[in-house]
Amino acid sequence: MAGQPTSMTVGFALRLKLDPPQVRPPRLPVSVIVWFAVINLARVIIGVVYFKECPQQPNIPNYILGLVLWSLIMIQLMSYGSQPQPPPSCLKACVMVMMSLFIFCWILAGDVWVFSVYQPNYDPTAADGLYCNKTLYTFAFWNALLETFAMVAMLTKNCIGLMCCVILDPAPTNTEFYRNV
Repeated sequence: MAGQPTSMTVGFALRLKLDPPQVRPPRLPVSVIVWFAVINLARVIIGVVYFKECPQQPNIPNYILGLVLWSLIMIQLMSYGSQPQPPPSCLKACVMVMMSLFIFCWILAGDVWVFSVYQPNYDPTAADGLYCNKTLYTFAFWNALLETFAMVAMLTKNCIGLMCCVILDPAPTNTEFYRNV
């Protein structure tokens, strides 16, 4: 039975008692939590302080603040309690998929907003009034690169996992099906 100690006899004289490992909920390392808190705090501060400082592309501060909002919402959906939980319900799984799809689209939109004005005018005294604060733009640029790299890495990992599942899927045991084809 699963979860019960098992006795095993080796040869005729040695008897071993094997205890199953205790099930523990997954935990993030402290460094990941600290990094997450620092980067989100920096996003909030820079997004709020420089909210009107980029007339050349006014969606850049919105992009930064949106990253914070969606990451905090996803934490609430994906957080685990202290006890192992059953698989998510269909509604929760659908909400998580929709949120992930929205975050994917938000990152792509942010890439368009940030990279469309690459090397913007940093001078606020420009004649046409179109400029972008250098701190805001540089921070948004590196955030866009980081988020895009993470997104591509996760998509690649998922595609490789899916490919391995398809390739390593065992042959069906129902041989009658193949005899009748």
